Amino acid sequence: MKVAKFFFFRVTLIVLNLVGFTIGSVQAQSQAPAVDDTLAHQRNVFKALENMLAKPNSDEYKRLRAQLQGYPLEPYIEQITLKTYPYLANQDKIDAFLRTHEGSPLDRPLRYKWLTYLKKKNQADLFMQYFRPTANVELTCQYLTYQMADPKNHDEVFKHASELWVVGKSQPNECDPVFDAWTKAGFRTNERVLKRLALAGNGGSHTLLPYLKTLLPKEQQYLADLWLQVRRAPNYVSNLSKFPKKYPELELEIIEYGLGRLIWRDEDLAIKTWQATLKKFDVAQSNQYELAGKFAVALAISEHKNADEWLEKASYEKADEQLYRWHLAHVLKSGDWQHALEVIEQMPEKSSSGLSAKYWQARALEKVNAMDSANQNYQWLAQQRHYYGFLASGKLAQPPTIVDKPLEFDQQALSTIANMDAAKRAYEFLQLGRYLSARREWLHLQSQLDQQQKLVSAVLADSWGWHDRAIYGFSNTGYLDDIKRRFPMAYRNELVNHSEANQVDPAWAFAIARRESSFMADANSSAGAKGLMQLLPGTARYLAKKQIKTSVLFDPDTNAGYGTQYLRYLMDKMDNNPVLATASYNAGWRRVQKWIPKDQSVPMDVWIETIPYKETRNYVKAVLAYHQIYAAQLGKNSPLFNELATMQLGGQTL
Repeated sequence: MKVAKFFFFRVTLIVLNLVGFTIGSVQAQSQAPAVDDTLAHQRNVFKALENMLAKPNSDEYKRLRAQLQGYPLEPYIEQITLKTYPYLANQDKIDAFLRTHEGSPLDRPLRYKWLTYLKKKNQADLFMQYFRPTANVELTCQYLTYQMADPKNHDEVFKHASELWVVGKSQPNECDPVFDAWTKAGFRTNERVLKRLALAGNGGSHTLLPYLKTLLPKEQQYLADLWLQVRRAPNYVSNLSKFPKKYPELELEIIEYGLGRLIWRDEDLAIKTWQATLKKFDVAQSNQYELAGKFAVALAISEHKNADEWLEKASYEKADEQLYRWHLAHVLKSGDWQHALEVIEQMPEKSSSGLSAKYWQARALEKVNAMDSANQNYQWLAQQRHYYGFLASGKLAQPPTIVDKPLEFDQQALSTIANMDAAKRAYEFLQLGRYLSARREWLHLQSQLDQQQKLVSAVLADSWGWHDRAIYGFSNTGYLDDIKRRFPMAYRNELVNHSEANQVDPAWAFAIARRESSFMADANSSAGAKGLMQLLPGTARYLAKKQIKTSVLFDPDTNAGYGTQYLRYLMDKMDNNPVLATASYNAGWRRVQKWIPKDQSVPMDVWIETIPYKETRNYVKAVLAYHQIYAAQLGKNSPLFNELATMQLGGQTL
């Protein structure tokens, strides 16, 4: 294997669905409250009071509480006190507080404590008075239980009970009284049991299946056994003798579910089983199209010998965007450019008119020597603020188009939002370093704003240095032209200094941080990645060659140090190829090495387009795109798009 070498100091590939970026022509003045002695003092008082809530009647507590008057977070002291003492004796205070702050982050924690207390005391009337629709199933079922006391409510109660029962998981014990009454009223029909069985089998909780089996008529109980067997081992569907056609439609649902998983484990067995299924069962045409599409995508990704056949068949029968994307990717990987033009021609209008199709059409036209048509596409694409537009710019050896359209906004509108209670509370939590509480208040603020105000609030967040809220705000409103706010130079000293120390391009480090956390220093992923550059603690320990506390990864300087060190490590592993190193940051370098073609070389843009994992494919495009933007902001110019036009990966470099 020979991998094209190039250094990231010369590199900026732009990828992902970047549709533009802008910055406001009216520069936002900082809308942060003036940090006077009173406000600074109140912050300290707030923290002191939090530690004294066990003695709310003490003289010291009352003295400090008086000093908190007018402070934006003062209601949180009252909330915490009422949460600590959610007793009937405090009903008037709780009632007044909930009325004042209904629907806000101040409401929900207290209301939960209050309802839990009322449930414990069996205060049915008060519970129903204070209950509000919630995602909490326990409280919802308790509410429905109280509602059942009045027969006039039964229709509505049983309607909600049906929705709560027909799910693919077990529900809490609080729901049992409602479900018992619902069952006695005849609502637990066989149809609903079968529907819940399918939900539990197809991605739900498999531990629910034995229970649901007991609710089925004896002649249908085998269906629960089939779901359980196929859930445990998808290849169980290959033994079609276990599917007796007593209830063919229900059996087919299980078979199709199992085959949808089996195709990723044993392609040949899945194909063979499906062909046998078509002989044994009368399968609806729509179901055949659906499964053919799943098979085609899986076979294309695994590069199975029958992928072409299934892609052609499925594309003809089912105009699915993902299917056509993989059909085109498969053809691109094979280097059949004429066929690529035919696939693009067959695409539904929505797909064929997209920038991706336009770019690959241009590439194919170039390869079949239709240069005039190819250049027409390239010229049009090069004007677009998009990954494929940047690729086209590279093909034309011209600078990419990045249009900066400053955002115009009214300064008074900015001040109005900054002075809203939720905004002031969010700001104070931000100053206290309590980012989760700050974000809760910010989300509540968004619920009170119209679309234009939401956009202005993103400017407000940026003026506070709250970059992740600014980034999400522009994205959610669809305004993508504010470059410097959407791509801020956040934590500049930390990222630049550590990048230079570890000999990686600072623009790359900025791009990684932007993609990983949107500069959210306290980011904590479900996989356990931490902080600015979303490092796994194990990775940090490996780099440090010593035990380190996980908490240190939430320090931006420490995180940037380990993050840029890891980028250097990946560059060394990947022969100084930043595209492969970027993919490795997301998917792991060992997996990426498996994706590099061994027997032939492929153009780098084709390799990126055919990365098997959607998450990694989009990640690479995003990071390289962001790198281009940050390189420009750092005053650097990179020729990578020009290099990418001829760059090859794998096999022997051409």
